[in-house]
Amino acid sequence: MEDSLKGKRLLLLGSNVWRNVIRRFADEYGVRLIFAGKTAAPLDEIADESYRVDSIDHEVMKAFIREHDIDGVYMGGSELIISHACQYLNELGLPCYCDKTQWETLQNKANLKSLFMKYGLPVVPRYIIDPNHIVESVPQSAYPVITKPTDGSGSNGFSVCRNAQELVKGYQVAANNSFNGEVICEKFVKNEGLVVFFSFTNGEMIFTLAEDKFPVKYEKQGSYVAGLFLCESKVKQDFRVRYEEQLATLFKGLGIREGTIWIEVFRDGDDYFFNECGYRYGGSFSFYTVDYFRGINQVYADIYYALTGNSKLYGFSSLIPDSVEKEKKYCIYPIHLKPGRIASISGIQEIKQWPNVVLVPLQKEEGDEVADSGSFGQVMALVHFTYDDETDCRQTIERIHKILSVKDSTGNEMVNMMLDLDRVF
Repeated sequence: MEDSLKGKRLLLLGSNVWRNVIRRFADEYGVRLIFAGKTAAPLDEIADESYRVDSIDHEVMKAFIREHDIDGVYMGGSELIISHACQYLNELGLPCYCDKTQWETLQNKANLKSLFMKYGLPVVPRYIIDPNHIVESVPQSAYPVITKPTDGSGSNGFSVCRNAQELVKGYQVAANNSFNGEVICEKFVKNEGLVVFFSFTNGEMIFTLAEDKFPVKYEKQGSYVAGLFLCESKVKQDFRVRYEEQLATLFKGLGIREGTIWIEVFRDGDDYFFNECGYRYGGSFSFYTVDYFRGINQVYADIYYALTGNSKLYGFSSLIPDSVEKEKKYCIYPIHLKPGRIASISGIQEIKQWPNVVLVPLQKEEGDEVADSGSFGQVMALVHFTYDDETDCRQTIERIHKILSVKDSTGNEMVNMMLDLDRVF
């Protein structure tokens, strides 16, 4: 495999926060990295060649790929770029894990809800909003409801609406955060739940992970954002027995053959409600958790497919450090920040050295401005760590908050401890 990859030219698109993994792949297999984007990006730091090109301009990109002898294209997790690149890659005949129809079907929340219902999967009740008669579109008995863009992720544009006045406001917020201006409105249900991951190879669907997800609430915006992920989910087996066969039929019907898909499912007692789906990596770096439990390095697998057109899930180097003990439970803990400009960060390097810590990818750095968005954009870092039991997990989180400090330009603490540990453990 090494010889077949050596000297190949991999085009990188988007702003990729797991760039160290990509660089490591390139060094292992002798691959040359080329980055193309309109502006400077973190990928410039690892690329062997960088060019300023509009990566969503189809004709420009097709000419660029031909001119620079590109062997494969890796798109990472940028939704906007994937939506364009999959189309021009298909036209060029280069390997691409998805096509435009598959991407749009799974990305659009309204289309996805209809698809779930078609295959008998339970969904939250939906209300069709007439933009000219917003208030009249939702019966009084339905409140509270939620509004969100039909596209997008990270809780951007999400609102909980408890009355007609909040519905009008929430509708506008969602429309303003949507690429296409479309809004979905649903009944608000208990939003603790799980995220389930599947990998695909040559059309075969492989279960890879189920993580329990605990949200935290931004009171000002009324939005709920991921506050904690615990793996593996306590209801993993129940979920798989109930729904895995239907999901396999659904994805086969879409012609899904490669890549990774995650599904967010709300859980209220014994009831499940299918909510969202992503045909890409999740923002919490869960591909590390997949590697930890299943031995699948999805990033390497995706790059290999992009360069060769051949599907291969197993046999790649692990992302998990040798020092991390296996056979334990796994936690992903997002560090939320209050709004402001980051002046200093302390404690992160010490946390990275703890023996149970797998990685701490930073989403924000010194000098970055943290907007008051009430979304995943206020997460500074994701602490991935292993643990023995609930007490061990809780103590690790409490220890993080004793050591970590993020100050703004006036010396105020920005770290926002939003998670109610008593509710989780």
